[in-house]
Amino acid sequence: MNLFFFWMLSLSLFIGQLVLLGILAWRKQRTNRKESSVDRQYDDLTDAFSSYMIDQGDRRFLQQLDASPDKQTVLERLLNHYVAVTKTGPTSDEITALAEQYLAQRYAKLLKQRNWAMRMNTLYFIEDFRMASLIPQLKEKLHKHSKLDQETQQLIRTLASLNEPVAIAALAKFPEAPARLYIDVFKRLDELTKLDELDAALDASASPALKHAAISYIGMAGIMLFLPRIEKELENEDPEMRIQALKALLHLQYMNDPGSLTPFFSSDSWQERMFASQIAGALQLSRYKERLSELLGDSVWWVRYSAAEALTQFSDGDILLSHLSTNHPDRYARDMANQWKTSLSGSEQ
Repeated sequence: MNLFFFWMLSLSLFIGQLVLLGILAWRKQRTNRKESSVDRQYDDLTDAFSSYMIDQGDRRFLQQLDASPDKQTVLERLLNHYVAVTKTGPTSDEITALAEQYLAQRYAKLLKQRNWAMRMNTLYFIEDFRMASLIPQLKEKLHKHSKLDQETQQLIRTLASLNEPVAIAALAKFPEAPARLYIDVFKRLDELTKLDELDAALDASASPALKHAAISYIGMAGIMLFLPRIEKELENEDPEMRIQALKALLHLQYMNDPGSLTPFFSSDSWQERMFASQIAGALQLSRYKERLSELLGDSVWWVRYSAAEALTQFSDGDILLSHLSTNHPDRYARDMANQWKTSLSGSEQ
């Protein structure tokens, strides 16, 4: 009896595995057929789509698209490819119009799906296609999120790409928000909104995280409009704020008042001494040559390195470094000066 049950169990398992294998093979075959069909439709529509993007009066693409059995999937691929190719340029109004007409309802449903990857991909597409009709749903979704996970971060980026200042306001809910996310938001806002938000972020009442990010972004983007306010931050009592301001000035490559740099050469913060040295070199502020020569003997290697590099920016930098390599009272300063003198000699040969 036991042997009978053993064989029956083995036979059942074998049949079950065969059935499962058959189902998997059938599903794979069906997926492949579907993918091949979509590929053919994509290829068939590519030329008509290209013509339509050049001349919207050519309606053949819309007629062919309406006749396509997988028009949403095919259109999504066409739009995605177009956006990828023209990534550095502004998004075409026609891309947005096509996405709004054919994909908005589908994306509104996908945003409610339980599948995380599906929701994330939908957020990326909404951002790329600039689909403003979904803003209310995105805001409602953001309101419900209490954790700054990857989906919330992309939700904030997507709203910023649709020029929604609520993206900045939402970050106030998350004290742990990284500076990178703030900068991503500033990058996505249009010019006028961005300037308004940066102006507000530089106010004394703004959160330190927002203000740090705003100063950092102004430097990276080279926005000279805020130069006086960045220089004002050099007097801020918050050391981190002063360092951000120095970094921004280094990027901006200009100062209305170079004299405000003086205290930083003798700062207790090595980062402030380092950035002051770099700015003096980048702006070729001759008045600080003596301070740079002194900092060549600083206790921190990065400060010594930055001071020596700054001296090379001056027309007589090679002569100065040659002199300091033998006459500086500090041994480490002589080594650093000699290293840069040798480097300059090598670059001239």
